[in-house]
Amino acid sequence: MAHRPLFALLLAGSITAAACGADVAVTATRSEQSGTATTSPPFEPVPDDSDPSPSTVPSSNEEPDIPITAPIVVDAEAINFGPNKPTREYDDFLLATLSDLNTWWEQTYPAVYGEAWQPLEGDVYAAYPERPDDLPGCGEPRTSYDDVQEFVAFYCGLGDFIVYDDGEDGLLAELADKFGAGTIGIVLAHEYGHAIQQRSGVLDLNLPTVTSEQQADCFAGAWAGRAARDEGAISFTDADVRAGLIAMLEVRDPVGLDQFSPGGHGSGFDRVGAFQAGFVEGPVRCGSLIDDPLPLVPNQFNDFEDQQNEGNAPFGYDVGEPGVRSAELFGFLVPDLNLYWGSDAAIPGWTDLTLVPVQRIDDATCADLLPGFDNGAALCPSANVVYLNEPVALDLYRQQTFGDFSLGYLIGLTWAEAAQIALGSTRSGEDRQLVNDCLAGAWVQSVIPVNRVLPQPRDERRTSVVSPGDLDEAIRTAIIIGDSAADDNVLGSPFEKIDAFSDGVIDGLNACGT
Repeated sequence: MAHRPLFALLLAGSITAAACGADVAVTATRSEQSGTATTSPPFEPVPDDSDPSPSTVPSSNEEPDIPITAPIVVDAEAINFGPNKPTREYDDFLLATLSDLNTWWEQTYPAVYGEAWQPLEGDVYAAYPERPDDLPGCGEPRTSYDDVQEFVAFYCGLGDFIVYDDGEDGLLAELADKFGAGTIGIVLAHEYGHAIQQRSGVLDLNLPTVTSEQQADCFAGAWAGRAARDEGAISFTDADVRAGLIAMLEVRDPVGLDQFSPGGHGSGFDRVGAFQAGFVEGPVRCGSLIDDPLPLVPNQFNDFEDQQNEGNAPFGYDVGEPGVRSAELFGFLVPDLNLYWGSDAAIPGWTDLTLVPVQRIDDATCADLLPGFDNGAALCPSANVVYLNEPVALDLYRQQTFGDFSLGYLIGLTWAEAAQIALGSTRSGEDRQLVNDCLAGAWVQSVIPVNRVLPQPRDERRTSVVSPGDLDEAIRTAIIIGDSAADDNVLGSPFEKIDAFSDGVIDGLNACGT
């Protein structure tokens, strides 16, 4: 999150795309993409030594389950395992996944593209250190295991085959160990999406890589939605769906990378959004994304200071002095939220809120404190105060995979609740909480620059602007505070919360039903 002093000039140049409820402005040079060459590695991990799993994720004493497979005819040769493969506990699940993907596309491809599905000409290969040098190359005589480790998984149009990393110490094994084997199924569904593009002609078009990757993420989401609805051979639980969201975040572009540069794939927010579009709307919507792509949020730093602090404002409450020093995080977030709801959104009867940091809930002197303190922040309606759980806030702020806008999202929810109270909303339960997610997203929309210019009209006293990675931090936080199961109906599941938040980010207040 960045603070922009009132007198500062906007930097020259343009950002290739932004999600602000307006048309996407694309100004980047498109990269070449041939149907006879390997696609760029869609699951190349972000160069980050941090643990991909948040320390604050609700814990379980059970190991992640392997998704349930229904009785089907499994093609025992759906994966080329090679001669020396160590057995993995999820091998049978992956065979069922590939069998299900092929069956699904036999049924689905004609409905999307109006012609028959052609199965892969090549194999799906498991790569591991013990395997002989027998993996086909993609423009080279052979593919080495080191190559596969770098890419994690890839589809090659030259030979029409897929390779995935089956090494014990690879990223996929790590994701499966922490979040379940369904994550690997989603990776393979994504790679199958590139095989779809080879057949549909998308890989022959002169498109930015991010456009084809968005569609492949959408196809993976469509297959995951089928699994979550028990429509095929694979049955996903709520935990599997949550793991799919985490997987999309773990394979985002590095913060600061222009997603329209060659090989760009999109931010975590972009990739999760494409996955959710497929999950909810199905493969026909995915097929339309080439002509009607989803909007993308900026992933480049706003200025040198933003780059130096990696998009994280200093933790603190000082409002700073314009032209002398930047405000600390809450020093500009709190005024911005008050100005947005009181001035730009012009909520009738709005009263500005005050943020009060405390160390424990007993320090929050409030007779009508609303839930949320354990997650980081809670509203006291009678006093117009938001109590910040400072130990939780600092823990999130210091974690490399979270950061400053995890806190922006959390306090944004409390300001959204105050807006609902001011509006006299009678919503309750999960429905009310999801509206808060949407309203928080609408506020975020107002601090996303389009071509380096913040949306207008706006109160000229506002100074907040999102930094690259901020929206990823927000949806990571939604994942850890969301309900464990979709039918808990308290705060909303991670999927539901992110979906509602994204609605606000993309379509603004009108999407929130207020």
